[in-house]
Amino acid sequence: MKQSSQSSNQNRPKVAAAIPAFNEERYIGTIVLKTRQYVDEVIVVDDGSSDQTADVARLAGATVIRHEQNRGYGASIQTLLAEAKKRDLNILVLLDADAQHNPDEIPDLIKPISEGFDLVIGSRARRGTDIPRYRRVGQGVISYFSRILSGQKVADSESGFRVFSRKAIASLELKESGMAVSAETIAQAAESGLKITERPISIKYTEDGSTLNPVVHGFGVLRRIIAMISERRPLFFFRLGGIILIILGLLAGIRVVSIVSQGGGLAMGTALVSILLLVIGVFSIFTGIILHVLIKRRG
Repeated sequence: MKQSSQSSNQNRPKVAAAIPAFNEERYIGTIVLKTRQYVDEVIVVDDGSSDQTADVARLAGATVIRHEQNRGYGASIQTLLAEAKKRDLNILVLLDADAQHNPDEIPDLIKPISEGFDLVIGSRARRGTDIPRYRRVGQGVISYFSRILSGQKVADSESGFRVFSRKAIASLELKESGMAVSAETIAQAAESGLKITERPISIKYTEDGSTLNPVVHGFGVLRRIIAMISERRPLFFFRLGGIILIILGLLAGIRVVSIVSQGGGLAMGTALVSILLLVIGVFSIFTGIILHVLIKRRG
């Protein structure tokens, strides 16, 4: 019986949970203890906290990796993925340290990995949780632009509760140091041909659960996602911008023609603006085409 039990443990997938944390001494201990029920090991990245986050996490049984300075959420994810590669993990569960996620839902998120999926995202949108309206609107906007970036229809691209397969751990090479790393992860996973799915999760918002202003955070993430779209999908980005400029230029040109046809003089200022918009619009489209070809050749 003992040998059978040992054999069973050896055959069981090696699963670790990864928790990025910054000044979360109030919640980290509880999160680690609850999470340990479902995984073989809990790894916490203390991202330059000024409180006792690292000490509390260790006391709760976590392995702690410390950044001496605050480097950002994305940098913590990069450290955790690098550690997962070193440990040759089969499954890595990522969740937040601020008590928003429920560790009891880990088994439900892990299950799709055995079904052949490589990235499982815990979706707040799919369970209809009680999310404040301004957060729901912000998440919708960010998810929309994330879909443009990745080409994947993900309802909740910013969810920090997700699971990675061994293939995903080996494939992902993330570069974003900030919160936009969540969208970058989906984009890279799609580019690498990884299978992505979502599963519903609950969410609990606490007044002191986040160190970031959600509005400032949202605009910061959106700015970085748009920048990534311009880098990864230049044809879409510059073509769209070019078309908008051409339409505005044509509208300005129609206005000039209308004024002249009604017996007025040539609106020189509007005419110059029309020409400028048209030229920049055409130039933008050609820029997108050239960058698209260069990226294809480089790939």
